[in-house]
Amino acid sequence: MPHNRYFHDAPFHEHEHIALSAGESHHLRVSRTPMGGLVELVNGRNQLAHARLLDPDHLQIEQITEKPPPRQIVLGLAIPKMNHLEWVIEKGTELNATAFWLFPGMLSEKESLSPNQLDRLRALSIAAMKQCGRLDLPAIEIKPPLLKWEKPAGTLIFGDLEAPYLWDLSLTFSDPIIIFIGPEKGFDPKERAFLQQSLKAQGVKFHSNILRAETAPLAALTLISSLV
Repeated sequence: MPHNRYFHDAPFHEHEHIALSAGESHHLRVSRTPMGGLVELVNGRNQLAHARLLDPDHLQIEQITEKPPPRQIVLGLAIPKMNHLEWVIEKGTELNATAFWLFPGMLSEKESLSPNQLDRLRALSIAAMKQCGRLDLPAIEIKPPLLKWEKPAGTLIFGDLEAPYLWDLSLTFSDPIIIFIGPEKGFDPKERAFLQQSLKAQGVKFHSNILRAETAPLAALTLISSLV
């Protein structure tokens, strides 16, 4: 984990004085950073700041490093059980998903998320972002049922056990790359037909085994990262 890295949800400016949120401020106090010591700040907007601790509640930014935005890899995920979704958000952040588009699948066991659950997912993604060293924070969005979608731009693929393996296809990837993963029971035939015919998504196989709803997106992210 990057040493002494904290999250501040705002653009950074050199010499700016900032106050961390209550949760991040608590982590800073627990770390026992001495007054005048340097810490790292990230904002999920491809900026890394080095800041000096002025007092227990305030820091001053001394230096800012910026990185270009990463390649856009979106997980379109039929909403799974909350404990499985937490795992996907945390590990998917580590594996460079740049957005999570969550939608109620026709065969999903869960149809929606509460504001508190969304806050919990965002907190997990922030923690994973700080831990793995990336500087961008994935967006987490609730989308309508799949059959109500307009075709998004980019390269669209979906998990399909009857399709060729991903690595056997000669796909040209254009941003964003959108990976659709169904629920534990799989896509309904209507959803599968809609993906192919209306969204023009390519069915692909990610593994020889039937992967669980929380395993398939992580396998897909790993494979896509090796190909693009």
